[in-house]
Amino acid sequence: MKNQATVSSEAAELAEEIQKLRDRVAQLEAERDHFARLYDGAPVGYFTMDPDGVIRSANSMGAAFFSNDGKTLVGQNFARFVADDACLTLAEFLRRVFAGPGKQTCRLRLAQSTPRPLYVRIEALANPNNDECLAVLIDISEKQRAEQALAESEYNLAKAQAMTHVGSWSFDPASGEVQASAELLRILRLRPEETTQEAFARVVHPEDYASVMEHLRHGVEYGKTYEIEHRLLFEDDIVRWVYSIVEPALNSAGKVVKLYGTTQDITQRKQAEVDLRNKTNELQTIFDSIGDGITVYDQNAQVQHHNAISPRLFPEETLQGRSCRELFHPGALLAPEECPVERALRGERVDTSLAWAREGRPTRYLDITATPIRDAQGEKNRALVFFRDVSEKRLQELHLIQTEKMSSIGVLATGIAHEINNPLTSVAGCAEALLRRFRDEPELKHDGRLDVFPHYLEVIVRESYRCKGIIDHLLSFSRTSDGNAVRVDINLVLLEILELLRYQSSFRKIRILTDLQTDLPRVSGDPSGLRQVFMNLLVNACQAIEEQGVVDVRTARADAENIRVVIRDTGCGVAQPILDRIWEPFFTTKEVGQGVGLGLALTYNIVKRHGGEIHLESRVGEGSQFSVLLPVWREEPR
Repeated sequence: MKNQATVSSEAAELAEEIQKLRDRVAQLEAERDHFARLYDGAPVGYFTMDPDGVIRSANSMGAAFFSNDGKTLVGQNFARFVADDACLTLAEFLRRVFAGPGKQTCRLRLAQSTPRPLYVRIEALANPNNDECLAVLIDISEKQRAEQALAESEYNLAKAQAMTHVGSWSFDPASGEVQASAELLRILRLRPEETTQEAFARVVHPEDYASVMEHLRHGVEYGKTYEIEHRLLFEDDIVRWVYSIVEPALNSAGKVVKLYGTTQDITQRKQAEVDLRNKTNELQTIFDSIGDGITVYDQNAQVQHHNAISPRLFPEETLQGRSCRELFHPGALLAPEECPVERALRGERVDTSLAWAREGRPTRYLDITATPIRDAQGEKNRALVFFRDVSEKRLQELHLIQTEKMSSIGVLATGIAHEINNPLTSVAGCAEALLRRFRDEPELKHDGRLDVFPHYLEVIVRESYRCKGIIDHLLSFSRTSDGNAVRVDINLVLLEILELLRYQSSFRKIRILTDLQTDLPRVSGDPSGLRQVFMNLLVNACQAIEEQGVVDVRTARADAENIRVVIRDTGCGVAQPILDRIWEPFFTTKEVGQGVGLGLALTYNIVKRHGGEIHLESRVGEGSQFSVLLPVWREEPR
């Protein structure tokens, strides 16, 4: 038998062991309680389920997912709390969990009464007996919504880029990595696997490659934002234009760590710009080719634009920014009733005439049309003003009026000449009768009271016949031509004209020299027309001499077919710019009333109609010389 000491020792050891077991049990219970609290208070939901999805246990957070408590959840199928469209996903998930070892994961949408859906990620692992699994539920609703928002944003961005033809990209200078959006790849005609520096560089137009790379290098080195337009050249020789904006991302040391860029296809815009420039050039050419001056005034009555003719008419007044007052009413700040620009800005259409005169500048006669240009809102009008310079036309009208007056005076003078011719004939006849009486009755000569009568009568007879000769020449000059060509003695025509001019008081200071060849053949022509030719040339020669001078008239045989008439004066001469225009109708350098500019034009036409030629040689300050060639008369064979 064991002694008492041994028993006591064993009892003590047993009691110590029991105490240790108690302490261990208490520690285990404490740890169990601790882990139970951790399990129950975990921020995620813990569930245990059998292979059919029946819930065997759930912590507080798990029950909170279903707005319930853990006890009432036990025994219920997990599928009750899953959205209808997620039930099949749950069944497939449980099958995979119990089908083999390893943790399985899936995402589910729980059935909720609230409008905002609740998304969870469930991770499950089966126990070794494969009759139960532990599942962890994590609320990923915010993450899911964020992912959905991100996906929607990416979708909208992709759509926006496709609609605007804008692609985005990034470039890592250190690694050379390039990332590009789908739209950029579409613009560059690249596949996703071709998102490389080399592929990007390959489609840049060779003429623009150096510029593109220089801008890229500058952006990497200096970290500056830049913009660039350049071309792309594809294998089928199609050229596209793109516009890129590049911004660098810097680290704390100020070094570029990445370049972010957007690239837009601007081919249509570039083509539209070319078309617009072509259309603008076309319209500007049409604008400038209009023979009238055109000026556009803005809503403040200041010159906004003009064509090429306006500065020629008004070099200073139509400069851009000049006010309408400088042209239309320089003496008044505003002239609402008179100024065509101000009236057009009020919405009126104005047609008016203007005699524009400034000191030191020639008077201009203008026809003006001012039309309002209304903007889209109908609020701010502009004015389109047409200037038509009718100065030459107005002067021609004045010349024509003078011509009509002179024509009327000519008709009147012809009638008067007829009326004077008859009394002169009577006066001359009576004087001749008295002279015959003095010759028939000699005793009258011895009457002292009548000793001077024969001399007086001879003077009366001589002067009467001289007046009658002048009138006959005037009537001959004014006689209407029938237009038929006859044989004309050109020397006789010249002498008749010189006889008429000899008695003009304004020509008496001029010495007229003649050298007329006597044996000239007759010319073929209209006597009235030839008189008009040489009258015009001789009058011009005399009028070119301001004071005393000489007019030399010569005729000679030019060749077997023509005779030449030369009329030379010592007048002022004709400058070269005027020399080129003297044959133009209505061109004249004389004042209104002194000439209409038709004399030389008619002369040229008459000479040409006679089959002749006329030439002018002139030097300023030395005089002028007209040479006229006329064909001689030739008898037609019978």
